[in-house]
Order: sequence, then C-alpha cells, then structure tokens
Amino acid sequence: MLREESLRFIRAVAGEFGAARVFLFGSCLSQSQDHAHDLDLAVEGISEDRLDAFWDRLMWAEALGRKPVDAIRLEDRHWLNPIILDEGVLIYEGQLSSVAQ
Repeated sequence: MLREESLRFIRAVAGEFGAARVFLFGSCLSQSQDHAHDLDLAVEGISEDRLDAFWDRLMWAEALGRKPVDAIRLEDRHWLNPIILDEGVLIYEGQLSSVAQ
C-alpha cells in the first residue's frame, strides 16, 4: 500500500483536477510502495482533455517515490473496470463534475 504522504499528494492532485473518485489497484495493493514497479490509478470525473495533465502531475513525482504512474478513466469503460471496482481501494472521493461526461 502507499505511504500516507503519497496518498495525501494523490488526493490533493485529484482535488485540483476535480476528480470524483480515485481508486488504487495493481501491485501497490499487495506490495509496499518501495517494491511496487509502478502506481496504477483509476480516476472518475476528469475529462479526457485533462487526463494527460493529471497524469503529468503524478508521473515521477517525488512525493510518489518517483515511480511511474498509470492512470485510466473509469468513464472510458476499460476492460479492467470490473476488477478495479471489485478489488481496488478507493483512496479519494470528491464531487462528480458534469465536465467529465
């Protein structure tokens, strides 16, 4: 799981971008942040146009241990969505924006 500092950073960035929810999934759920290869995030409520900027703020961030980040939008109905919603951990919940629709 992620360190508290990393969770705070992700939550702050999610708030800046108006995310409704952010889920952590993948190797960080079963390994420490130091041992996980990357951070896998699923985000809801960020428009396609702003996803790259959201990802840029997280990618290689010192607060995240300079780990690569994979970020997908739940609205895009990725094949991983059922797994993310079943096994992922909700790490941020804000307000759903109509912009993301």
